[in-house]
Amino acid sequence: MSVITVETYVVRAEKSVEFTTLLREFLKFKKAHPQLFKGVKSWKLYKQDYGQPAGMYVEMWEYGNLAKLEEINKRIFSDERIKKINEAFHELVEPATFSSSIWSEVA
Repeated sequence: MSVITVETYVVRAEKSVEFTTLLREFLKFKKAHPQLFKGVKSWKLYKQDYGQPAGMYVEMWEYGNLAKLEEINKRIFSDERIKKINEAFHELVEPATFSSSIWSEVA
């Protein structure tokens, strides 16, 4: 059964253009380096259009199991470019809104 990491966050209002630029950079990098992301079953990013808090993002990464999650994340986050993208990302997000959790499929 799959496990999914779920991250939620709000981008600082004054940083939305920088976030869009960084997201494009990440997507381009991800497409150019499929071997780095091998084993990720799916990746989705959603933006809340209505409700509170306004502008909430939900990011979901799906893996085959917890062992795969650990193995793949170790590979991805050991890459120097991804480390820089991740650091830049956290500077664009309202810290109090960031949360990360792991969900397991039950049905």
